[in-house]
Amino acid sequence: MPQIKYSYCLDEKNQLVHIKSLTDATRHAHRWRCLQCGQEMVANLGQKNAWYFSHKADTACDGESYLHKLAKRRIREKFMSEESFPITFVRDVPCKEHDKCPFFSKYRCSDPKEIGLDLKIWNNKIVYDICEEEKSCDNLRADLLLTNSCKPNYNPTFIEIYKTHKCDELKLNSNNRIIETHQIKSEEDIDDIINRGFIEGENCQTHNFNPPFPPIRKNGIPIERFLLSKEGKATVIYAGEHLIYCDEVFQKCSTKSTIELNVATPDYTSNLSINLTSHEKGLLYLMRKNNLQIRNCILCKYNRYNDYHSGYICILYKKLGLYSPFPGQTRAKECEKFELNQGLMNYPLSDLENKVFEVPT
Repeated sequence: MPQIKYSYCLDEKNQLVHIKSLTDATRHAHRWRCLQCGQEMVANLGQKNAWYFSHKADTACDGESYLHKLAKRRIREKFMSEESFPITFVRDVPCKEHDKCPFFSKYRCSDPKEIGLDLKIWNNKIVYDICEEEKSCDNLRADLLLTNSCKPNYNPTFIEIYKTHKCDELKLNSNNRIIETHQIKSEEDIDDIINRGFIEGENCQTHNFNPPFPPIRKNGIPIERFLLSKEGKATVIYAGEHLIYCDEVFQKCSTKSTIELNVATPDYTSNLSINLTSHEKGLLYLMRKNNLQIRNCILCKYNRYNDYHSGYICILYKKLGLYSPFPGQTRAKECEKFELNQGLMNYPLSDLENKVFEVPT
């Protein structure tokens, strides 16, 4: 069996010792024991080769369990000996206006941010000051358990060392806060945690943590604008045209429009069978909410989508003697066949009020 090379072992006082802390004078002054199996080890301080501890006699001890125990030991010692132990969360932080903004989209209105907290002290208050190895809580055994000595009922945090097995479902579903390291493959992986703390996505993943989001204001998010001209023609400036942005929701964009509406997009999933276009949303809102009398071809029952033309046409254009199936919206004012589409008119006003927002004049 090839000799396994370790950087750490235990001395007679059960203290963790790194090979680099030894000298030729001290290498033989102590008895070294394996962190995993407890058997005697020797210090190899070569002139050219790397320094390392190895077992004095052949053993079945393996490096898998050694790394698991070393990670627990070093993280605990770091936690108990230092004034702070940082943890960095990497989260998509939404715009601070997201809870009241009708145009919020988590894909467009959030930015990935690093949120730095401390596991020991936060806002001058103790978060955790006790770190115990192989401690049980709620009938679950933690590799390391963080608790608060002043608040026995404060929610604990489990630190789980992933060497060969990830956290089981029972532990993950317990609603306890959990920090699970990425797979520990070497001593260097442990060094990274000790030197930098826990960094979500880089050397660990977390469960059931809700770090406070820093306030950010996202600007420059394109939105959709509905405009009604003095002649009664409806026009929509789509978000994809990048002409109107979220910080301009209270500003009119045209001197020729009588009314302008912000239209929320993308449309959220609805159980309603009718999926309105932005033109329909704007016109219906003005009729239902503002009680405007509007005759517009878009609202006519004979305005239908046509696959051949890839758009809406007047299906009566030939009977009306029209040359084009696209008569224009305002022809409805003098059209004897104009009739409101009752399916549209029955669309719930409450749903429209969640999608359309008037630009103040």
